[in-house]
Amino acid sequence: MRFSPTLDVTLTNLLKIFPQEADISQNIETKISQLLNYLNQYRCLIILDDLQMLFCSGKIAGQYQTESENYQIFFQLIAQMNHQSCLILNSREKPIEITQLETKNNSVRSLILSSLGLAAKQILDNHKLSDEETWEKLIDIYQGNPRWIEFTATMIQELFDSSVAKFLQWEKVILSESLVA
Repeated sequence: MRFSPTLDVTLTNLLKIFPQEADISQNIETKISQLLNYLNQYRCLIILDDLQMLFCSGKIAGQYQTESENYQIFFQLIAQMNHQSCLILNSREKPIEITQLETKNNSVRSLILSSLGLAAKQILDNHKLSDEETWEKLIDIYQGNPRWIEFTATMIQELFDSSVAKFLQWEKVILSESLVA
C-alpha cells in the first residue's frame, strides 16, 4: 500500500492471482464480489502492508484520504463475510473500522508489536556507541524500529563520534526519507 493505490487497483491486482473464467470487470462492485467469492472458494492469505499510507497525515489516526475511503467498506465486508481466508493489515495506525469490528466479530483481532527491547540495545552495542544511560531515550525516540535504530546508530558513529548523548542534544529527530517511505 506504499503508493496509496485505489481500491480498484488493489482489487484488480488481487484478482489477477486467481484463475479467470472471464475478463476482470471494470465495475468495482463486481470486482469486490468476485474477490469475496474467491476468498470463500479458496484458502487465501492476503497481506496488505503499509496501510497507514491510505490515511490522512496530521489528522485523527485511521482517517482515510478521500480517494481511499472505500477501503473501509471493503474491510468491513471481508470481516463480516464467512470465508476460509485471512487478511492481514500491517499498519502504524489502526483503522477505525477494525476497532469497531473487534468488539463485534471474534475473527477480527489486532496484534500490537512492542519495541525490540534488548535487541535494540544490542544494535547500539554492536555499533560500539557510548553513553549507555541514554540508549533507552534513543530507542524510545525511534519507537524501537530496528531499521531506524540501525540507520541512526551508523549516523551517530560517523557524525557524533559514537556519542548518543551528543546526538540527543540536537532538538530535532533525524530520520532519513528512505526510512519513512
